[in-house]
Amino acid sequence: MNIKYAENYNPRHIPYILRINEIKAKDLMISVLFSTGENRWLDYKDIFTNIWKSKPRDFEYPLRDPKEFKKVILEDRTLTWHNIKIESTNLKGKKVLYPFQAGPDTLYDLSYPDDTRNINIGEMLRLWRKSAELTQAEVAKRSGTSRSYITKIEAGRQDIELGTLSRIVQATFGKSLNITLK
Repeated sequence: MNIKYAENYNPRHIPYILRINEIKAKDLMISVLFSTGENRWLDYKDIFTNIWKSKPRDFEYPLRDPKEFKKVILEDRTLTWHNIKIESTNLKGKKVLYPFQAGPDTLYDLSYPDDTRNINIGEMLRLWRKSAELTQAEVAKRSGTSRSYITKIEAGRQDIELGTLSRIVQATFGKSLNITLK
């Protein structure tokens, strides 16, 4: 079986949901912030229809109704619908009802980037560098880092500390780093 994971998936760090950003009930879509730092969209219309191939007899089928879909909450680090109950048997053999949830790692695999909310520092650095007509080696020399480090940042394969980013911006471009929370 060939499993395709989302781009930044790390099996040692199972992603979970930190926040619901936006619910588009009419379109059956939810934007969430994952513990990976990524904002990602879940398109449940596609998930129900093309991936899970949900049928009217399936417990999640009522979520195709926007009124039911928008009742989602964040609970246990994943999306939860208390309006959809799943019957199961506990360890004592007693029937119990649970709210509908999907594992956050499954949801991560089914999601795609919410580019309107994600900030790609590496891409911004590459654009700044190119507009200043500098090579990666020149940026590295001016900022006291290595070319391979700049390459990894621009490719999104390396995290960067704010102090290092500030040093690169000041030493390379003569600008100061200003961060604003909105």
